[in-house]
Amino acid sequence: MTADGPRSDDAEPKSAPITTLGSWEGDGVTVAQIAAALSELRRHEQRAAVRTSVLTLVAVVRDPEIVDVTIDTVRELGARHPSRTLVLVVADTDDDPGIDAIVSVHSLRDQGPTVCFEDVVLRVRGPARWHLDSLIEPFTLPDLPVAVWLPNRLPSPGDPLLRTADRLVVDTRAIGDQPDSLAQVARLLRRLPVTDLSWVRIAPWRSLLAGLFEGHASRPFLDHVTRVEVAGHYGPRHLLAGWLMATLELTRAHVHIEEAEHVSIHISAEHEGRVGRFAVARPAAERVIHSSVEIDDGPTIDQTWRLRARWPSRSLADALTRMGDDPVYRRALRGALELVS
Repeated sequence: MTADGPRSDDAEPKSAPITTLGSWEGDGVTVAQIAAALSELRRHEQRAAVRTSVLTLVAVVRDPEIVDVTIDTVRELGARHPSRTLVLVVADTDDDPGIDAIVSVHSLRDQGPTVCFEDVVLRVRGPARWHLDSLIEPFTLPDLPVAVWLPNRLPSPGDPLLRTADRLVVDTRAIGDQPDSLAQVARLLRRLPVTDLSWVRIAPWRSLLAGLFEGHASRPFLDHVTRVEVAGHYGPRHLLAGWLMATLELTRAHVHIEEAEHVSIHISAEHEGRVGRFAVARPAAERVIHSSVEIDDGPTIDQTWRLRARWPSRSLADALTRMGDDPVYRRALRGALELVS
């Protein structure tokens, strides 16, 4: 059982300040006007910074209550993962059709040359909301991948956005206990690569749990697991439990899951007449993870790791650096589907 190495630093590294080089706003504008404004901003400021975008990120927001946090997240993202970002704020109405736009060009210098990144916020009303792919195309950077991020929803099977995306970014925790949500993610995976922010955020738990079985005293218990208990929110707890099912080749009868505010994993195993208990858990609201090993007539180990701050932009940046297929996630999702079937 392997995973990425644990990250125990609890402080978010300080980023260099972001400077807005120029911006443009317009109400009831056309795509051509927006593209021209962005081009003009780039020409005006091209001596100030060199664009180092590695992709085009498209965030699609249909819920008014998360508009501001989504915009803040993508702007913070620029400090870690420079890109051209489009935020499509889609109004579910045909009233007052049109597009309002805010275009901004930013610069950042952090121990190196100044770099530049851009964001375009489009508020879309009326019939245009059914053709978001046509809005995206004029702003995509040539020869670079397009990642489409849906903060708290999944696209419908016929969503035209899927034709424009090289990768889809979702969050099974934010989607919540919606009917068939995990199965929908699995179907999307057959069409294009999918990155799940919940899977990114639970990496420390997977790392620490895998580390508990690295010693010679603990490793033999991996083949003799009798019970697994996983608690947490819908989505993350299913992925963790599914990962353990696939990795340890367990059946549903061995795995028990329950709702909880914070993640915890408890594993019981028996080997040569001895019982081993392995746990990784976050107690209450503390930003720490406790891990422990208790083996009958054997070692007892207790460790505490401080959680690194997982700002939304940090998780998103981590997700966008892993653009390839993730077979471990696929197996975890298959296990999760078995648990909810």
